[in-house]
Amino acid sequence: MRINSVYSLLGLLGLAESADRRDRDNRIPGYVLEYAPLVHLHSSEKFWPCDIAEHLEHVTPELNYTPMVPASTNYNLTNLDELNEFSNGRFVYLTSDDNVEARPDWLGGEKNIPEDPEELDTRIAGESRPQRPLGTNDASQIHGGRSDAPAVLVVVDKGHGVVDAFWFFFYSYNLGNLVFNIRFGNHVGDWEHTLVRFIDGKPEYVFVSEHFFGEAYTYSAIEKVGKRPVVYSAIGTHAMYATPGTHPYVLPLGLLHDETDRGPLWDPALNSLTYRYNHTSDVLVASNLTPQAPIEWFFFNGHWGDKFYPIDDSRQYEFVGQYHYVSGPLGPRFKHLGRKKVCQGRTSDPCAIHEWLPPEHIRIVDGVGEGEDWKEDERDPPMGVK
Repeated sequence: MRINSVYSLLGLLGLAESADRRDRDNRIPGYVLEYAPLVHLHSSEKFWPCDIAEHLEHVTPELNYTPMVPASTNYNLTNLDELNEFSNGRFVYLTSDDNVEARPDWLGGEKNIPEDPEELDTRIAGESRPQRPLGTNDASQIHGGRSDAPAVLVVVDKGHGVVDAFWFFFYSYNLGNLVFNIRFGNHVGDWEHTLVRFIDGKPEYVFVSEHFFGEAYTYSAIEKVGKRPVVYSAIGTHAMYATPGTHPYVLPLGLLHDETDRGPLWDPALNSLTYRYNHTSDVLVASNLTPQAPIEWFFFNGHWGDKFYPIDDSRQYEFVGQYHYVSGPLGPRFKHLGRKKVCQGRTSDPCAIHEWLPPEHIRIVDGVGEGEDWKEDERDPPMGVK
């Protein structure tokens, strides 16, 4: 019996040591960058990618529409998680210091439009170039343009050979779509993402986020430049799609649509904050590629923009439960990083994986009222987060 107990104890210690070693392993597999997505932003976009660090310079945390701290307090990427001390952070809103309808420069991010590389179009059958590694200056290996707004790469090892590479893209403003020439769904702060799922080091699936839903594809179905998947960001809303064109969807108000085209091609691998994340222990580490990347911001439980404006605010209006301005979103930690299926959403939801790029179709979705996040009982926080 004692021998069995000793063996059991050793086994538990071994498991603990293995988990601790996995948490400390900050290396990004080479194949993650080799198959990093490229993003076509819309040619008529007005609200470009933004730097999350700069975003924090223009917002003040509020609780119940009331500033929480003295104006002199400086919250940044290294201490943003301290806001969780207030109502666990969930009802904290990073509220714009400016009237967003005045369209301050920081909201538009025009300075972050991706640069045009000298050689852009590599869509020649059979042509493939090696990925330009982070930190190098070999222009011959660049597929798309560099933005001064860093993307965020979160790599999650799910075990059994499954590795998810989440590429997050941040914008300081989301311009909602028009219904009957009336605009709905504007909000400060906008997180979108593309997921590339690898099995045994090979890309198998690509997921693109579209508002609070999305679409999944086999890697073979998706458009590519060389080996790298190509995705499209819709004008204003920044919803992600696998093709250029018009993308209709239905809300209670009537027909809405996003538009994508082959605007500036953004290569997020040229400038990113990169991390490894253990979704079971809720441990995030900066990767070997960007070892100085701050991690505290990731654990902020609140919203990255204003709370939806009250109806007596002159900027606000409501019609059939839909608002002109809605609440800013939660951050990447609340985007179902521990998902088993490649699709985001409820565990019980079906996950259709397209094996080809489908023709134009209309997606029917329910309205989300105050914002584009999942309802409280449908969110998927990490284990232990309430």
